[in-house]
Amino acid sequence: MELIFRGKHSFDDCSSKEELIRRCNQIKDWFQTIPDDVKVCNQGDDYILICAEPKDKDDRKYLKSLGFRREEIE
Repeated sequence: MELIFRGKHSFDDCSSKEELIRRCNQIKDWFQTIPDDVKVCNQGDDYILICAEPKDKDDRKYLKSLGFRREEIE
């Protein structure tokens, strides 16, 4: 399963140092919820690709709740 995290616009609505710190903490808290064994690929642009392999049906549901989607097979 994959998740694309786009950082480019993460701070668009921040207009003070306090708001930047709050947003960084929100992003950090969210990153701490994803499993430790994910694969992170920096795409060299404004996003990173996070890949996780669910171990069972419950893992798949949890990953979906975080925003992960099935990989597209071409």
